[in-house]
Amino acid sequence: MTWEQVEAEAAAILAAAAGHARVVGSTGIRMHCERARGAMDELSRPCKDLDLVVRSGARTALRDALEERGYVIDRDLLVAMEGRRFAFRHADTGLDVDVFVDKLQFCHTLELDGRWERHSTTLPVEDLLLQKLQVHEPTETDVMDAAVVLATHGVGSGDRERIDAGYVAGVLASDWGFHRDATANLDRVAQAAPRLGLTVDVSQLKEAIDGARKSMAWRMRARVGERMQWWEDVSEREETY
Repeated sequence: MTWEQVEAEAAAILAAAAGHARVVGSTGIRMHCERARGAMDELSRPCKDLDLVVRSGARTALRDALEERGYVIDRDLLVAMEGRRFAFRHADTGLDVDVFVDKLQFCHTLELDGRWERHSTTLPVEDLLLQKLQVHEPTETDVMDAAVVLATHGVGSGDRERIDAGYVAGVLASDWGFHRDATANLDRVAQAAPRLGLTVDVSQLKEAIDGARKSMAWRMRARVGERMQWWEDVSEREETY
């Protein structure tokens, strides 16, 4: 499927979800604003799949809507995740749809309380960025997506199209493992940006992250450091599915 087809499908699914779902992932970045869409087109970012997050009270309605549109649910994942995450594939187009419930839970967990109303189609730009930065072993497209967000959105407050460094820093100040991977990925993005032809400056964001007061849990976990695994091993978990 083309990006245009995936975005049209995402819009139709959102309409069926009656405001209780948001688009995330690469499609969410594209649909968030025209500047991001244009940057991804210039990079020829390949079209892959569709990620959604839905409020828990609407997950059954969303599942019904997807199945009515021809999607088939992954029953192994349904059982393994006990309703916390769903995966679907369209029987005809082959489009894969991942659905997270209430929060983005992958290598690390991103809570979404109070974030839903800030954008009608996607999550706020900070959450779209953090979804990419939480990946422990990012792919080339993960790095590309994060670079696009940073290249097309400045850092600041008081404007919903600027990345709120205080929010990002606050999320990472409560979770040492998330902090460890996110800051490493910011460095990866900064290194990759020139090769991608993008202008990215992560210094202001990293300064806010470094300067944020860390929680007691963060400081206790920091004492253990890398002697203990600090991320959820998604690959092993998905093999179990």
